[in-house]
Amino acid sequence: MPVLTRTFYLFTGFHSFLLGLLPLFIPIILWDKGLTLSEISYFIAFTSVGFLIALYYWDRLRAAQYWAKIISLSFIFQSLLVTLLVWDQQIILVTVGALINGAAGCFYWSTQRLLFQEITENNNTGNTFGNFQILVVVALKVGVLVGSYLLGMEYFSALLILSCLFSLFGFISIQKNLNTHLPQKLTYLSTQVPAFNLLQILQFKDNHKSKLIFIVDGLFLFLESYFWVLTIYLLTQENIMQLGLIIILLSVFLALIFFFIKKYIDRINNQIIYQIAVVGYAFSWFFRGELSQAINQNINDLILYSGLLLIAFLSNFFRLAFNKRFYDIARQDQATRYILCKSYYSQFMLIIFFSIIAFFFAGLAQPLSQLHILYWLCIPIALLYFFYGKNKRV
Repeated sequence: MPVLTRTFYLFTGFHSFLLGLLPLFIPIILWDKGLTLSEISYFIAFTSVGFLIALYYWDRLRAAQYWAKIISLSFIFQSLLVTLLVWDQQIILVTVGALINGAAGCFYWSTQRLLFQEITENNNTGNTFGNFQILVVVALKVGVLVGSYLLGMEYFSALLILSCLFSLFGFISIQKNLNTHLPQKLTYLSTQVPAFNLLQILQFKDNHKSKLIFIVDGLFLFLESYFWVLTIYLLTQENIMQLGLIIILLSVFLALIFFFIKKYIDRINNQIIYQIAVVGYAFSWFFRGELSQAINQNINDLILYSGLLLIAFLSNFFRLAFNKRFYDIARQDQATRYILCKSYYSQFMLIIFFSIIAFFFAGLAQPLSQLHILYWLCIPIALLYFFYGKNKRV
């Protein structure tokens, strides 16, 4: 296995486990600490502020080829986040914790996207992303299994120690891999373009409607990872161990599905697959709205689990098709700038979107009862993905 590919899978594997160990449960932790939906929305907005600040410095470390610092900081921020999550100080968590959460996300996702871009080619993006999904499923869900158990038993010290030890082990393993294969030329890591300034980001435009997609995509990602995870938690009567089990079972089914379809995604007509995926994704928000109305009500287990599986499949199938299109388009342009523009535009709009959502929820007596309206509003917005890459075949 080429050194860059091995580095990508090691980096993704270790971080996926760490994400499943505790950060995946951030919305649950915030909710259990007494935060309202409005305050959780502000937490997300502050997270985006932290992401943008970190992205500025990450870009300069990338341009200077300080990869050891980038990798080490990704694990350091992750450990700091876990420390703040288990520390029972609400104000610090919502402010400093949110900023650290953004920095951790920046150093993980930005590095991962660049590595993924380098190890793929035009004819294998879907297959490689399928392999990536399977790896994430395994590593993330092992973390979820351990994290949900330790959280359920309130073994917070064990969570902190395990997170720090695994971060240290991950950093050492990745550095050892890079140092062992130093004679091999790491073409992408050794030929970085200069850091980008704000004007270059603002002047970005292409024929694929990318800027429009950048603006809306972050909204969906955070609604899924925060509000939807919280919705599932509430549907399971706030049982964190049951939530962890549901996530694991869903992931096992999805891993099996992706194992069979990942090799075919690159062979089938890209446009047809993408359009089907977008329609399915829009329907997934309709189903979310329907299920969210059953919060605080008894719902048949068969209906609940079938609905959750269908939503998870439609969402993940869309991500498979979307990411194939994203990386194929990025390869046609200057990939580094394209990936950075995605982060800058998405994170900036997240500050605006979730500040508005926070203001909206703050004026409601029972915001939980209005979650289905928010999910249904996502249906027409999801259809905007149809415009991505429409003017040029990808």
